[in-house]
Amino acid sequence: MGVKQNGPEATVLPVPGAPGENLRRLRLRKRLLKAEGRLAGWGLALALGGILLMVLHTELAWFGGCKWFAYLFLVKCLLSLSTAALLGLILAFHVKEIQLFMLDNSLQDWRIAVSGPKLGLILLELLVCSLHPFPAGDPPCLAPELGPPPPFLPGAEVPLSLLMFLRLYLVPRAALLQSRVLGDASYRTIGSLNQIRFQHPFVLRLLVNGQPGRVLLVLTLGLWLTASWVLSVCERENGAGHLEGTLWVIPITFLTIGYGDVVPVTVCGRMVCLCTGIMGVGCTALLVAVAADKLEFSRAERHVHNFMLDTQCTKEMKNSAANVLQAAWLFHKHSTARAGRRARKHHRRLLAAIHRFREVRVRHRKLRDQVNALVDVSQVQTILCDLSTGLSTSQRGLEKRIDALDQKLDALTRLVTAALEDRQPQEPWLLQPQDTQTGR
Repeated sequence: MGVKQNGPEATVLPVPGAPGENLRRLRLRKRLLKAEGRLAGWGLALALGGILLMVLHTELAWFGGCKWFAYLFLVKCLLSLSTAALLGLILAFHVKEIQLFMLDNSLQDWRIAVSGPKLGLILLELLVCSLHPFPAGDPPCLAPELGPPPPFLPGAEVPLSLLMFLRLYLVPRAALLQSRVLGDASYRTIGSLNQIRFQHPFVLRLLVNGQPGRVLLVLTLGLWLTASWVLSVCERENGAGHLEGTLWVIPITFLTIGYGDVVPVTVCGRMVCLCTGIMGVGCTALLVAVAADKLEFSRAERHVHNFMLDTQCTKEMKNSAANVLQAAWLFHKHSTARAGRRARKHHRRLLAAIHRFREVRVRHRKLRDQVNALVDVSQVQTILCDLSTGLSTSQRGLEKRIDALDQKLDALTRLVTAALEDRQPQEPWLLQPQDTQTGR
């Protein structure tokens, strides 16, 4: 069935019916997901390659200057070629994404899948990935003039070079498409039943929960190296910005220590240090959370520990009760014998034993409350499932009894009806109308 409309926007929404059609759609969806994963992987590789070429160009311009002008121009040309290839891969990725959207929603017209916000995001992505130092302009090495020495990166090459780090947004996309979340059918089925969207935050949480140490190490080292190099480039405008100094400043700022022996001078360098401090606070909080999770007892360890504490506290409470009885007996014995000094001594021991017994009982009560508060959710769920099963069984038994009573009532009704029918011919006067005048 389909809904027909006039004009070019008319679409036909087919209803999948045949099993062969459903199987074909599933296979096509799997191929599209694999193609998206390959395109995202190659796009990330080209983005990282472009960033490495940009770093190489910047270092050659800083150390070589005009002596290596030919190499600088060659690196810029390679950077432009890699950027063009990256833009092509991004367009191909979005084409596959639109095809996948059309397949999931049974669409025939691609213009329905391309909305205004979607088109704006595609254009913004292409703009971000197209930023790089272009091999054009009038470099100072070709037209030397008298005056102060030119900067190592003339014009807007410094901001264009630093903005190339925005290409790192392709990392979570590639991680999502290369993970087993989208490729595993069981993940998608359970996620759809529980209304879970498999997006970048879910994959990040999955990686942090699975390999927290490795993820934190890679994230911290990547931030340190990137921020150190960016800070050195920002500070090179003033003739400073040696990499060994920035490699010292960034970890100190990241760990929120800040000795103050080396400070940034430019506005760009100060902004980099500010962002580094903010990221350091976030990574420190994440590190504390991971460490606390690793130091926490597992469920079996917590049960064993609480059981041993409960056993130890019970033994201690029994010993305290026995000490109370012993001190009370000795106090009664010496009080009866009128031994004043010994009676006072055992009286003090009795009060101390009673105080000790009360302390142990309070501690044991707190331990019991703590154990009761740490009841596992799975155990509660098991208890609720057992209660639900018991109630269902009782309900079925009650329904069977009601059905049996209904059958017995039907049988009793039939017996009563039969008895009345058998009795009706023996007493015909019950059916004859009486005469209103004679009363007969």
